[in-house]
Formats: sequence, structure tokens, C-alpha cells
Amino acid sequence: MRRGTALSVVALTLAALLVSPTDASARRARKKKSPARSRPAAAPSFDPRLPILGTKLAEFPPGPAKAVADQACLACHSVDIVAQQRLTEKQWGAELTKMAGWGADFPADRREELLGYLVKNFGPDAAPWEPVVTRPTGR
Repeated sequence: MRRGTALSVVALTLAALLVSPTDASARRARKKKSPARSRPAAAPSFDPRLPILGTKLAEFPPGPAKAVADQACLACHSVDIVAQQRLTEKQWGAELTKMAGWGADFPADRREELLGYLVKNFGPDAAPWEPVVTRPTGR
């Protein structure tokens, strides 16, 4: 390439750089061209007669190990969480072992009593569980 041609190429490149928008102005231009953001849809309305999410909705059924179940389970779960499980005796046993490992507080000498209570009230033959419809807090 000839020297004059090389200088012309360099000059044209520099001129293009000087004329081209900077990164900041290019970003502003892109922002202006982007469509306006739409507002989120209005939150749905909720029936004010529904209980607020987190409301204590149920208690464990009466039985000899109800107090143990209250102590062991309700520190972390609602009754509804337990009631929907419908586990077999073997499954409830594994669940008690797992929960004890995670800190569930129940006396070791009352484990079998608690296991029987859970199977009787929340086993496969228990009445079907139906969720309670709630509304979000603050609504």
C-alpha cells in the first residue's frame, strides 16, 4: 500500500472515531429508542372474608400424642402441612427420623406413640385433606 493511501485510511478512521457517538451517548440513544416499559397489571382483588395467609387454621385432632405432635411439628409447620401428607407407617417413621435430625423436639421414649398418632390421623386411610383458600397479607 502506498504511503498516501495509508495516511488516508488512518485519517478516515480517526475522523470516524471522532464523529461516532461515545459509549455513554450510544447507550442513551438506545434507551430512547426502546419502547416504554409497561406497568404491571393491577393486583387481583381478594375476598376480605378469606383468612389471611399464615393464620392458624386448624389444630391437631385430639389423641394421646397430640401434645407431642404440637411440640414436635408446630414449631415449623402448620397442621395443614402435616395433614396433607397421608403417609404409611414406614414413611411416617422415616419422616420422624428426618425431622428429629433437623431439630424436631420430641422425647425419644414417645416416638412410637407419636408415630401411631400420625398414622392414625394422617395415614393413607385418613379423610382427604382439602386446602383452605387464603388471601395475601395486607389485602
